[in-house]
Amino acid sequence: MFSYAQLQKMVKHNVRGGAGEVHSREYIKSGMQNLPFEAFGLNEMQPGATIPEHCHEDSAEFYFIVSGQGTGLHNGQQFRVGPGDGWLCKAGETHGILNTDVSGQVLSFVSVFFARPA
Repeated sequence: MFSYAQLQKMVKHNVRGGAGEVHSREYIKSGMQNLPFEAFGLNEMQPGATIPEHCHEDSAEFYFIVSGQGTGLHNGQQFRVGPGDGWLCKAGETHGILNTDVSGQVLSFVSVFFARPA
């Protein structure tokens, strides 16, 4: 059982060269179990925070929007995202997310990292 209130909050600044703060809680971390993914975390982008388009050469990442409205980035394309939306970024593809669309909101999203098979 994972309780949101009991998970350690990590405050990340200027993630991947972006702006602002992202508050993150990792439910599953790499090496915890023999699972098909490396990590599963809830991220709460503070108002105005951005994670610019970037690439993970050795892992895929899935973003799933929990609450808020924002801009998703994938392979040079931008698109509006909101609750229930998600996208998969395969290893070597570029991706990011911006919380600059709605003033004062926290944009919450889950990120799941999948390791490239050995």
